[in-house]
Amino acid sequence: MKISFLIHTIYGIGGTIRTTLNLAEELANRHEVEIVSVFRHRDEAAFAIDPRITVVPLLDIRKDSPASDREDPRFSEPATVFPRAEARYKEYSRLTDVRVREHYAGCDADVVIGTRPGLTAYVARFAAPTAVRIGQEHMTHNHHKAALREEMYEHLDAVDAFVTVSQGDAAVWLEKMPLPTTRVLAIPNSVPEPPVAPSDTAGRTIVAAGRLAGEKQYHVLLDAFAKVTAVHPDWMLRIYGSGDQRDKLRARIDALGLYNNAYLMGPRSPIEPEWVKGAIAASTSRHESFGMTVVEAMRCGVPMVSTDCDYGPREIIRDGEDGLLVPVGDTEAVAAALLRLIEDEDLRRRMGAAAVRNARRFDPAVVTKQYETLFGELAAEAARRAELPGISPAADCVVEPDGSLTLTLAAPLPQGARGGVRLVCTRTNNADGARTFDFDAAGSVTVPADAAFAEGLWNTYVELVDSGVRGRVTARVVDQRGAVGVAGRLAPDETVRNLIPYKDTAKGGALMLRAWWRPVHAEADVVEVDGTRVTLAGSLHGRATASGAPVLVLRRRGKPKDEITFTGEQQGAKGFRFTFSSSVPAASQSTSHDVWDAYVRYAADEKPVKIGRVLDDVVQKKDVFVYPQSVIAKRRTESLARTTAKRLLGRSRPKVRVRVYYTLTNDLALNVVDLP
Repeated sequence: MKISFLIHTIYGIGGTIRTTLNLAEELANRHEVEIVSVFRHRDEAAFAIDPRITVVPLLDIRKDSPASDREDPRFSEPATVFPRAEARYKEYSRLTDVRVREHYAGCDADVVIGTRPGLTAYVARFAAPTAVRIGQEHMTHNHHKAALREEMYEHLDAVDAFVTVSQGDAAVWLEKMPLPTTRVLAIPNSVPEPPVAPSDTAGRTIVAAGRLAGEKQYHVLLDAFAKVTAVHPDWMLRIYGSGDQRDKLRARIDALGLYNNAYLMGPRSPIEPEWVKGAIAASTSRHESFGMTVVEAMRCGVPMVSTDCDYGPREIIRDGEDGLLVPVGDTEAVAAALLRLIEDEDLRRRMGAAAVRNARRFDPAVVTKQYETLFGELAAEAARRAELPGISPAADCVVEPDGSLTLTLAAPLPQGARGGVRLVCTRTNNADGARTFDFDAAGSVTVPADAAFAEGLWNTYVELVDSGVRGRVTARVVDQRGAVGVAGRLAPDETVRNLIPYKDTAKGGALMLRAWWRPVHAEADVVEVDGTRVTLAGSLHGRATASGAPVLVLRRRGKPKDEITFTGEQQGAKGFRFTFSSSVPAASQSTSHDVWDAYVRYAADEKPVKIGRVLDDVVQKKDVFVYPQSVIAKRRTESLARTTAKRLLGRSRPKVRVRVYYTLTNDLALNVVDLP
């Protein structure tokens, strides 16, 4: 098997680089491995690279290199495929789009892995359809901007699996994804056995390592250590790493009078010889996607005191057995845990030994086996999607006036299919089981309008009943006319159902079904935007009885969990109409990209329901129903005097863009985005 990793750069230093190399080196024992580095910014890689691994740099950005790509005019043009909300977007260009596409157009890899969100988007777009396509998440769902998450949901639909480094983060992705369109699972990072003997934990040094950045909260560690030295003045603290917080930490050490006990040691590679000098390790992070330093310390036999932050440490440390977990930001708790280990040498020694044993589950051989199992499962699924022997599983599909679907095979049934042939429909995340419908002798099948399809995306297959062999259905002609008038055929108080077939070009023309199933639904019929004035009108469907004036509820995603409400007008038995100013959510802006979901509260004793547009034939509204944007002066966050001074200097007041749009699930939302 040939495996290709797509990485931002393999020539630098960082956790993603290190874990990619760990996995690649272990895979190279049994497979052909290449690492495709989008950028090459130095002559030699900072980490040693196994010679069995082929490194393919795509853009040479070394300033003095005769082969530098900096002068290529496409290098200065913005990327169109790489997600705009990605943190590294400005480093990418039309040239990177072209080079990645060209490489994978001629690549024979069986598995292609993107190692950051933007590169997962590249894998989704450019990797061969026959390859197993995997995205890796080395950060967390909550770490990314709302705008990037919105973009990524679409790209995740086209990959075969999305791998996070913690179970907790995988659960968040599954919960937050508007459509669970791909397999999401957790596989931890790997950490090799250290090249030095474990610590004997007999010293008097506490060791911490990682970027000197705000999220690591080293100030909490220093404050806690000040309490430790008040009782045990002979103990030392060493913090390894570099970053923009170095000067602040240096000042805090001085202010606490710790300059004879606490030291900023700078970066070290390899770090293992420094870990084993410690008797205790510490991590006070606000959040960790995984916790490489936690595993590194444990593999070196050093018990770890760590904050119980999302998500990694709690999945790595067995509290009280091989380390101690404490609340995030709790200086007293950190100090108490350090003192407990300092004052109980036997406990320290037992925890150190347990740390060595328990951390073996993160050995590259163990972690790589999980990846190989995943590769095998995904490859087998791809094989099952191959065309049926003796039949081309292409079909025409018609939405009938009553909402049922008629699917007709474009070729005769295969000879010898005595047990019959059936249509098999499965949800894209393999949940909810399968829906099966038998073809008749003429090669047609009907899916009833009231068939139970849970909301989401469904794949379609033709299956030979005798053998169980399946082939994915390719759409030839899809007639969606019967879906145009869905709202008109819904009976009062009936559960809202709509099942729309469509041809998915990203999946090679596969016939897909988009299902909506809602007991209560608020359909958006009219959206008008006039400057900052927004008018929204619609109607209730399903098991809903309107009473009193309807209320529009805008709920902010993320934090803070704010709501904005506007009272509207009831129109007829189940209609509603709202008029509001988009300057109101703009004035409540909390981030550079706020997203507000729209709900209607149709009765005082009922929960609000999302407003959306699902009762027609358009599967994806996002790029079809597009409304004018409003540009509004940004809320003033500084003093009037400062604002006046900037105006006198000719500096314009910052502005935000407010846009009403449909999400991937066709629900109505509004975003507030800073303009450059």
